[in-house]
Amino acid sequence: MRPLTLGIVVSDGAFSAGQQAEPAGGPEVASGDGAKEAEADPLGTAFGAARADRTTEGIVDLRSASDLADSLEALGHRPVPLAADDELDLALRRIPLDACLLALHGRRGGSGDVQALLSMRGVPVVGPPATGVSLAFDKVRSRQMMAYHNLPVPAAVALGAQTRASERALELLGWPCFVKPRRGAHGLGVAKVAELAQVRTAVERAMDVDHELLLERAFPGREIQVVLLGERVLGFAEILERPEGQGGAMSMVTPPDLSRGRLDGIGNLARRAVAALGLGDAITRVDVLVHPRHNETILEVEPLPPLHRDSVVARVAHAAGLAHEELVAAMLDRVALAPRVQRPPAPRPLLQ
Repeated sequence: MRPLTLGIVVSDGAFSAGQQAEPAGGPEVASGDGAKEAEADPLGTAFGAARADRTTEGIVDLRSASDLADSLEALGHRPVPLAADDELDLALRRIPLDACLLALHGRRGGSGDVQALLSMRGVPVVGPPATGVSLAFDKVRSRQMMAYHNLPVPAAVALGAQTRASERALELLGWPCFVKPRRGAHGLGVAKVAELAQVRTAVERAMDVDHELLLERAFPGREIQVVLLGERVLGFAEILERPEGQGGAMSMVTPPDLSRGRLDGIGNLARRAVAALGLGDAITRVDVLVHPRHNETILEVEPLPPLHRDSVVARVAHAAGLAHEELVAAMLDRVALAPRVQRPPAPRPLLQ
């Protein structure tokens, strides 16, 4: 593959103040004393400067973007950092790009707005289309779509300003339950409640993430995450322990201690879920809850999973024999790149 110029879009919270991408010479700080640092290490400056008010989503974006940039450089390509802010459209008009990768793992990427803008500007996206992403990010709509395709999803009740659960619905749901934002990521706003009296506090906390919520039945089981590249199942990981806060590593084992037949069945469910949501030929992650006395249940389909080297996706791919660079190369191979446009040379001024 020829050397490419590839944008890496991150949430604006992942950038330090004043950092923007430039069309020529690589990313650099716009002005000030940081310009010398950018000249010495442009990617490290654009992606690596710490900021005290950076959000959880911004931190995950930053880790994915940094590792993606390293792998792209190792493959001989030029990564260009782009912030998903109000200046993104201007940057897309100004910088000639062959394609864009998205390091967006929260609401900014899940809405599908960035993908739609890239499509409108004729920039190919290394990832799912806008319609599939926005559908998968909406827990209510995505579960309705999966249920329509006879896929197992958890019993849940929608809550919101215009939607209130009846006592009968709560009785049928049973306890304990999880309160979840309708559109959220990284477990933000999620709380487990054992009785109705605890719901109010959990709802107030979840409302900080989204004003529409889900009350979802909780039941025991093993969480198995399936990593797919298009229709190909790269592998499985069992999540044993999740880190608290922003630090710590997720404890997982790959492959899980399940029979080959059971894993094949879980992988088939994951493929059907990705197809039902129209996520196309991209990297996706499907979270499935497995219980020995119950059928598997699809908890979530993640259309934009984290892609840093310590992520579930990268670790499962590594177990399948794909280094991070090879995983990124496989993602690029599945994208129809924009044709290179030969710009005519600027006319030379006539001397009188």
